[in-house]
Amino acid sequence: MSMIFRRQLSTLIPPKVASPATLHGAPNAKRMADVVSFYKALPQGAAPALPKTANPFKLYYRKYFHPKNGKASGAPLLHLILGIFLFGYISDYQFHLKHHKNGAH
Repeated sequence: MSMIFRRQLSTLIPPKVASPATLHGAPNAKRMADVVSFYKALPQGAAPALPKTANPFKLYYRKYFHPKNGKASGAPLLHLILGIFLFGYISDYQFHLKHHKNGAH
């Protein structure tokens, strides 16, 4: 029982990450320099403007999903619900309701 208690207690104690041996050895200095040089090479400033498009899917994506828009909206969920309803009504009409147009069958 004490073994289980010790194991639970050891998970609460964080590991010693900043020990003196790891600070002075610096074996990761080269890797850190590579990371810094990578981030220095990335372009800085605002992203360029998106080119204009006539594709309706891209326009919909830019309006509701693009991160540059900056606002969350429930409109795509509403559009999905209405689309499923419309598809269901059209298919129901084609398979059943059009027979009732001129009277009961």
